[in-house]
Amino acid sequence: MPRVLSDQRFLTIRSLVVELSAALDRVERHAAKESIGLDEDIRWRLLAEAVTRLAAGPGRVESVQELFSDAYDPAWRQTGGPELSGSPGCCGR
Repeated sequence: MPRVLSDQRFLTIRSLVVELSAALDRVERHAAKESIGLDEDIRWRLLAEAVTRLAAGPGRVESVQELFSDAYDPAWRQTGGPELSGSPGCCGR
């Protein structure tokens, strides 16, 4: 049987998936403990959408990068530049 995915790549990817799962669980536990509504936070909704896009198949990196990116503004030098990604007003919203 051909080995398309090396053991080393599998372990690295598995580790990243477990780390992401743990981080999301910690955020949800904290939000529940503090009675914080995560659905009201655009950043949480973006993360949830990113996880959905991860499972979509080929082209996922472009799709996820576009999700977290602001639309290009040709006049960005005049307007002061884009907001930092991850800020509540980021990502063209």
